[in-house]
Amino acid sequence: MTTTSFRRAAGGAAATVQLVMWGVAAVAAAFAVVAAFDLVYLYRVEATLPAPDLELLSAGQGLGTSELVLFWGVIVVFGGWFVLTARTLRELGEDPKRVLFTPWTLTFQVGAAATLVAARVLPGADAVDADAFGARLRWMAPILEARLALVAVLGVVLFTLHRRVYAVLRRSTVAPLRRPADRPATLLDLMGRASAIALPPPPAGDAWWSEAARLVAGAADPLELLESLDGDDRRHPVGPGTDLAAVRASLRPGATLTLAELSGVVPPGPGRSR
Repeated sequence: MTTTSFRRAAGGAAATVQLVMWGVAAVAAAFAVVAAFDLVYLYRVEATLPAPDLELLSAGQGLGTSELVLFWGVIVVFGGWFVLTARTLRELGEDPKRVLFTPWTLTFQVGAAATLVAARVLPGADAVDADAFGARLRWMAPILEARLALVAVLGVVLFTLHRRVYAVLRRSTVAPLRRPADRPATLLDLMGRASAIALPPPPAGDAWWSEAARLVAGAADPLELLESLDGDDRRHPVGPGTDLAAVRASLRPGATLTLAELSGVVPPGPGRSR
């Protein structure tokens, strides 16, 4: 069985599933970067206790707000992706629980909920009371470390579920979405192909040479007549005083002629003067 891309599998049903999955990964990556910086600031502020550095504290609070927003973003986008994937699987006649629920998935879901609950019930921070503030910091760092670990777990979840969902989509009886090259050609496609076909140049008969004489007479400088045959090119300078009849008689039958924008083919045999 040939390999079908994820987004084209099952008639293209997974295109949105894959797009949202990449969205989950992008938000998780942004959270990991901000959380790492926030963790550094937490350690630096904790090192200055019992008199915390207010500038470090202010910068850490800003990062902490961004980190919390991004963590919620990871949960919301992952939840949306999970629901969307489950709905797609149901539409294909598959049991979503059998595909989506794995030990890794459960670990991420329970761990994320635990860190959110822990952040609410642990001791509060007081910038004036150094002891209370220090207790808060000692809990904040482990929570943040746990969330960073959960992002790594989320990476495993996405990788695992991507493979499991893809396997289901390939087993589906719905035909894969065709590649653009596989779809039937439309009238517009045929017209575009026809316009790309180069028509052969006309025979260089009397009418052609009359037009050539007109081009030569109207040119300010001598023109060059290019004679090409089987890769052998010959060049004939032609100007107002050139005997075109003599040039015409010397040309090889079947050669392609090019003179400015004019092109033609030397007729074969003794009838080429026609």
